Amino acid sequence: MTEIIGRADVLTVQKADISHSAFSDADLSEARFENVDLSGAEITNADLAGTLFTDVDMTEARFKNANFTDAAFDNVNTDGMTINGIAVAELFAAYTAAKDPRGN
Repeated sequence: MTEIIGRADVLTVQKADISHSAFSDADLSEARFENVDLSGAEITNADLAGTLFTDVDMTEARFKNANFTDAAFDNVNTDGMTINGIAVAELFAAYTAAKDPRGN
């Protein structure tokens, strides 16, 4: 298990298996996760503002009290992922249902 606590100036994680890791009270703002396995990870009280997730497996990852302001997700597997106990799939479905036919 990997545990990151505190601030890592600008963290870049590439081609890493950090599945089932715990991140708590961490400032990961502006971090870059590329080709990373975060499946089953538990992220609590984390600042992820401006973080970029590219080609990341977040299957069954659990986020609690996380700040995702301006975070970007590109080719991310979110199967079973939850934010504050809410399944991300449900959030996406609600967002899609709320959009008007023009995509606004």
